[in-house]
Amino acid sequence: MAGDPPQKLFYRIGEIARLLEVKPHVIRFWEKEFKSIRPKKSGTGQRVYNRNDLQRLQAIKHLLYNERFTIEGARKHLREKGFEPPEEEPAANDT
Repeated sequence: MAGDPPQKLFYRIGEIARLLEVKPHVIRFWEKEFKSIRPKKSGTGQRVYNRNDLQRLQAIKHLLYNERFTIEGARKHLREKGFEPPEEEPAANDT
């Protein structure tokens, strides 16, 4: 990522994709894989990310692309650092 991102309150998915130098579909995939990435939707239905989302996405990209983590490994690493919520326990079957 070249330079610091513009100081804004909110970013659209296209802006995030340009800043991270990935395609928008990659960001949408990461949203499904990492629970800590949950953008709001604007009145027109567009994804709206805040600075925390951008920082988490930068960390995810770094772990996956530079550190060569797997998705599961990156998720576990972020969970250990407190950035990703704990893994949900499977529901016990009471039969």
